[in-house]
Amino acid sequence: MDILESLSFNSGKPGTLTVRNSNKQLIIAIGLTKGQVLKKHISATPAMIVVLKGAILFEMKGTTSAIREFQTFDIPATVPHEVRGLEESAFLLINDKA
Repeated sequence: MDILESLSFNSGKPGTLTVRNSNKQLIIAIGLTKGQVLKKHISATPAMIVVLKGAILFEMKGTTSAIREFQTFDIPATVPHEVRGLEESAFLLINDKA
């Protein structure tokens, strides 16, 4: 699967593509246009972001972190967070299922 070819970038809402959904792991590719926001939410389990293209701004606990192409970021469980595209961006969200 070519993730970047398969993922759609839409100004109306973030693009999503399920890469893997097994009994142990969920991997979702997410595409954001510049300025687009993945609104504040929580993850029930720890997760990791891997940026494939572009750059995103990750906001959590009043702190913001710019995450750029080929960088990773660990997301703790049950902590509200928000993601914004600093430019057209694609990233993987990797969740291990409990």
